[in-house]
Amino acid sequence: MEFIRIFIEGIVATTVMTTFSYVLANITKKEFREPELLNDLLSRSNLYRLKLSKKSAAGWILHYLIGWMFVILIEAAWLTELVEASVLSGALLGFLGGVIGIFGWKILFWINNNPPKISWSDYYIQLVIAHVLFGISTAIIYLLW
Repeated sequence: MEFIRIFIEGIVATTVMTTFSYVLANITKKEFREPELLNDLLSRSNLYRLKLSKKSAAGWILHYLIGWMFVILIEAAWLTELVEASVLSGALLGFLGGVIGIFGWKILFWINNNPPKISWSDYYIQLVIAHVLFGISTAIIYLLW
């Protein structure tokens, strides 16, 4: 039963986060689309030698897999009673996930010899907000389940 809940939480939370990123990208005309950035980084990497379009499924699959990893970490915090499951703790854990996400993206950009040219500070600010929405979404599904 937990597997199904985690699967649904991952889909919902990652979709909420990604929708926020896409809407903000369309409004600001800045690159905040995580799956497209992942495809761009994979295409520019010397390690993989993949030629992916920005719309390739690889970035989307990787993005959702990472989303499920974050859901598992949030659930672990709740199940071990590190924090009580609530919308507030979901938001706080999402914030923490955003900070972790910043470090992950910094590493990805750093190991790539030709990273995309984006507004780093704007990207990281929206990334934290997107992760807060992710954590809140995870909490809502968890609490309703």
